[in-house]
Amino acid sequence: MASAIVRHLDRGALLRWFVGGGAWGLALAAGLLALNASTCALPCPDDVAFMTKLCIATGLLTIGPFAAFAPRLSNTENP
Repeated sequence: MASAIVRHLDRGALLRWFVGGGAWGLALAAGLLALNASTCALPCPDDVAFMTKLCIATGLLTIGPFAAFAPRLSNTENP
């Protein structure tokens, strides 16, 4: 199975993987930091950096494969 995934991992799939996972991670980090700022106080820069790195890594590991290998609709299927 791993060899089948590697064969389909072209440049476009890698780009979708990193853009999709990274964007999801940044949105998650922004939401969690906004929630933290609204309930407590402004977080220190170390917490912001750690939370952002953790959320981006989580996005790359969880949402990235879905973005890379999800079936894409062509223009001919949707009239």
